[in-house]
Amino acid sequence: MPPRRSPVSIFALAAMGVAAFPAAAQVQPSIPATTLPPGAQDAWGQVRAALTPAQQANAVRRFLSALAASEGRPTLPPADARDIASGRAVSLDDPALSQRPQAHEITITVGGQFLVFRPLSRASVEPLFGP
Repeated sequence: MPPRRSPVSIFALAAMGVAAFPAAAQVQPSIPATTLPPGAQDAWGQVRAALTPAQQANAVRRFLSALAASEGRPTLPPADARDIASGRAVSLDDPALSQRPQAHEITITVGGQFLVFRPLSRASVEPLFGP
């Protein structure tokens, strides 16, 4: 029975294989990375940099507002939550998320990008539920 390889070694071997065959790397379709609108990008930086629950809640609202302004309509991007300790996916309406938001990680999907933050309070998560 062959020895099992760790995911890191498999990744390293795969990377070396692509480096050894540059033509193979060119065959892969390139997926254009969409960037956030400037206002939303700045607001997202504030969500990640917030030190207090109030700062973060306001930054989440500014982020959603900037997305709505760039699209010309109110928008609510898809969001997922995950319990940090167990890695278990959590529904956004799970009481555990509103009772202990700091124990969770929120992923917002915008234009193919996954934006991750750890809420400091319930107020940081509430704008993601919609009006």
